[in-house]
Amino acid sequence: MKELSRKLSDIDELETWKQYVQGLPHLEVAQAYQEAIPLWVHRMISENKLYLHPDVIRQLKEQHWLPNDLQKRMIWASLIGSDESPTSKTRMYKIKESLLSRYGRDWWEDVFSRLKHVYAARERIKKFHSGPAIQTFISNTFIGADAASAERRKALEMIPKK
Repeated sequence: MKELSRKLSDIDELETWKQYVQGLPHLEVAQAYQEAIPLWVHRMISENKLYLHPDVIRQLKEQHWLPNDLQKRMIWASLIGSDESPTSKTRMYKIKESLLSRYGRDWWEDVFSRLKHVYAARERIKKFHSGPAIQTFISNTFIGADAASAERRKALEMIPKK
């Protein structure tokens, strides 16, 4: 079970987890998900792959990386809003369908209403990191790394924490 949990926690696309557990007993799947979720949340935040308000990140840490219902909505909005792949629209509709069937329309609408804030934060971070000179400055100096970190924090503070 630990191996499955570890494997799931290494997969960025949360919505694809069900493909990796097909054919397994329901109780084993539930246990694997329960163990994988905190590992996944911690890894995604550590790798700056989730766009969440810094206070929400702090709360998640205090909760041992186990998101509550509201934080799950924020995480789904972050996953959809941070996807820059050519198939992002298709992926969003698949996630929407899955969330609608599992949680209902109100839950999905809350996720959807959070997307514009994630897009704005993502674009602000991306704009700050644009250009090879800035990338070099950020990568090779403490001042640059500190400035990038501060800018990322300001961008993430644009995302609602409630």
